Amino acid sequence: MAPLAPVGFWGDVTSSVDWCEENYQWSPFIAEFFNSWSSLAMIILGECCARMNPTGYSAFTLLARSITVVGVGSWLFHATLKYSMQMTDELPMLWAISIACYIALTMQFNVNRARVKRLLTLWTLLVTVLAAAFSGKVQFFMFQLSFNGLSLVMAYMCWRAKVDLDEALMGHVGALFGAGIKVYASAALVWLIDTNLCSYVNGSTESVLPFNMQLHAWWHVLASLGLVYLVVLLMGHYCLLKGIPFKMRYVAGVFPYIHAE
Repeated sequence: MAPLAPVGFWGDVTSSVDWCEENYQWSPFIAEFFNSWSSLAMIILGECCARMNPTGYSAFTLLARSITVVGVGSWLFHATLKYSMQMTDELPMLWAISIACYIALTMQFNVNRARVKRLLTLWTLLVTVLAAAFSGKVQFFMFQLSFNGLSLVMAYMCWRAKVDLDEALMGHVGALFGAGIKVYASAALVWLIDTNLCSYVNGSTESVLPFNMQLHAWWHVLASLGLVYLVVLLMGHYCLLKGIPFKMRYVAGVFPYIHAE
């Protein structure tokens, strides 16, 4: 993980993980400078999704705003490296993925919405309590297991949405699935390298790189972009199922933008 650094404004590190960026290198008030400011990607893109929502379905706005909350929590976590602030990052991630699962499951299957909501709420509360009760590697493992498990469910649901869109001759919208998965997979790769191979990529004497590329900061940017692709995909699928006419275009050739006609 990251090399030892002088103690800054927030004191000793109490979080269960300390990332590869050197602490307090750029400011005595921000533990991880690049990891903190790159969290703005989640805040900005989360708000963009909330404002573009063409479906009229408030659950999509809630999902987008939950991504914004994750961004705020991520900024607080990386700025302080305190365990309490780590919870403001990780727990909203669990809530956000649970909201996404609720939208996809109730949209694609003929299920009891109230029952699905209760089950996902109970699961999220259970994981929240367990994550808050444990610390260290146990807590980090439990969080990753829960979050990535629900992420796999969402990947399958997004694939189903792509199939429906392709069959409706909306392949340009369905293509968001492949693009989103590729971008998110790239984000996951840089996260794994940053987490497990820090000494080889942090610019130290053992490093194969002359400087730290701040891979965790790139994880924030790439994961945010990948999430936007998949959220817009689900919005387009919802419009298709509900018969809402819509159009989708790209802003700057990268950011998908969807709006009702």
